[in-house]
Amino acid sequence: MQVGDLVKFDNINGHTTHINRKTAIYLGKAILIRGDGVVIENHKVLLLGDAKPTIIDAALLRYMTVVQ
Repeated sequence: MQVGDLVKFDNINGHTTHINRKTAIYLGKAILIRGDGVVIENHKVLLLGDAKPTIIDAALLRYMTVVQ
């Protein structure tokens, strides 16, 4: 997956209703470095129709597919 790819989320679970089966533009990694030095790899997507990007956990990448 590359920055700018159009992606579609699968149905993940009942707690992620805001992204289930939605289409988005992948904006890349959004690395967070905590005060204690721990590095957390998040990713940023812009859901179609939203004005602001959404930060997602790296574990959600497996529920995304690139739209051809």
